[in-house]
Amino acid sequence: GWNWTGSTPPPDTTDHPVVLVSWYDAREYCAWAGKRLPSEAEWQLAALGPWGQSLDYPWGNTYDNARLNHGQMAPPNFDDSDGYLTPSPVGRFPSGASPFGALDMFGNAWEYTADLRVDTWSLMTAIEASTRAHPDGKRAVRVPEPGLYAAVRGGSYFFDLRPNPGGERNRFLTEIRRKTSGFRCARNNKSAAATE
Repeated sequence: GWNWTGSTPPPDTTDHPVVLVSWYDAREYCAWAGKRLPSEAEWQLAALGPWGQSLDYPWGNTYDNARLNHGQMAPPNFDDSDGYLTPSPVGRFPSGASPFGALDMFGNAWEYTADLRVDTWSLMTAIEASTRAHPDGKRAVRVPEPGLYAAVRGGSYFFDLRPNPGGERNRFLTEIRRKTSGFRCARNNKSAAATE
């Protein structure tokens, strides 16, 4: 049931996250929908709230396996104690909502971000870019595409966040499609953009 053809997903999966897409697939879908992938910083803000709250998890600082679709450390890593052996329907764990109300930020499916990961900074470029908040300029760092790895966040139904909440940050090859990874779309705030 993971792979299907045509435009109709397998029964009982229409409310599940889309998985088995590459980073390129996710970017193209977002562009088609008039949106984009979130940056890693935007994803972090949506998941854990503003800097200074110091949350380890979207719901607080204590792990609670009832708040997310998760795996386990011991092989085979699948764990259906949360009711799901594979991805769960989106929003099935409302008590795991982030400070902004975003659901499924941890667990269920790894989420691609717009950012690339590199093993070396030798190919990066930096330019001065002034903004209203920083009129003297700030460095805008860019990694040339195509990148080797895409930054993914959040863990999945196959991942155990108990030993290290920071382990929800990873990198995947940009062209690989995995049963554990998907994406969410982001868009610019039109009212904020109009005032700048």
